[in-house]
Amino acid sequence: MADLSVAAAPPKLDRIDYLPGGLVDAEPRDVRSVFPNPTLITLPGERSAPLCLTTLLHGNETTSFYILRALAERYGDRPLPRSLMIFVGNVEAMAAGVRYLPGQPDFNRIWAQGNTAYHRLVHEVADLARARRPFASIDIHNNSGANPHYGCVNALRPADLHLAAMFADIGVYYRNPATTQSIAFSSFCPAITVECGRSGDAAGIARAVDLVERTMRLDSFPTTPPPDDAMRLYRTVGAVRIDPGSDFAFGDNTAPLSLRPDLETLNFVDLQQGTQWATVRGPVSPLQVVDEHGGDITAQFFVRDGDAIRLTRPVTPAMVTRDRTVIRQDCLCYLMEPL
Repeated sequence: MADLSVAAAPPKLDRIDYLPGGLVDAEPRDVRSVFPNPTLITLPGERSAPLCLTTLLHGNETTSFYILRALAERYGDRPLPRSLMIFVGNVEAMAAGVRYLPGQPDFNRIWAQGNTAYHRLVHEVADLARARRPFASIDIHNNSGANPHYGCVNALRPADLHLAAMFADIGVYYRNPATTQSIAFSSFCPAITVECGRSGDAAGIARAVDLVERTMRLDSFPTTPPPDDAMRLYRTVGAVRIDPGSDFAFGDNTAPLSLRPDLETLNFVDLQQGTQWATVRGPVSPLQVVDEHGGDITAQFFVRDGDAIRLTRPVTPAMVTRDRTVIRQDCLCYLMEPL
């Protein structure tokens, strides 16, 4: 059973220059037998400017662990095509199988300003990476709901767009939340986040491994953007949250907020104005849409029509999840429009 006790004081950052041999036979819940603490791994390669990989920021997302294992299997005794800097993040949460433990912050929401011990830990990682002038940065994640594979960019530069298109033919441009690893690293190198489907998705693991391999072998990125047909690009316009004091359900019209039962299947589906999103009981809707600055923009997207909540404009949802913990800790989903 997962240990859901309150996390201890944040540990120091371990620094090593090798891939531990124990990785090859380990599973995600065994992570602390290999990495007792958050760890920065620095490995030399034939091309000196490092590729930065960020792993294990969320403990319930296992694909990045399997990327580490694949690298250990392939390069335990072989030279790397390019130097690597690998940050292994929330090992405590991965050992417990949860996004983050009580008493911890979300490890992908602490890369901007802040003076907690957790902020200082990741700021140290970012400072060390910046000093190495990285070739690129890839942050590896999973979705808790059904989504296609896609890459996220935070800068519309040719290199970032090409890196995202190397992973998938769907891309998302976002600037909120502004506290993520990829936004921090995009200030000094091409940086993307890859969303590899659900944890354990074999196709997502294979696609991410292929991206890392191909990126290590690149000498440079094209200086012009990829062609329009290489990637369907969206921009995030808001995050949908549910009032923490309100209960909700999917497809249960007796709940104060009843979300349509097929909502998760609408990820990356272009929805039209008037599409019903939910049914609400009571005078106030607990749905809220916030912009990148935290401003309330609900009226731009949702309107009350009797008991129904409908879209006021065409929009494309992404990262819809039915996981109640993720909804409470983060959000229900994001809203996008084609870019």
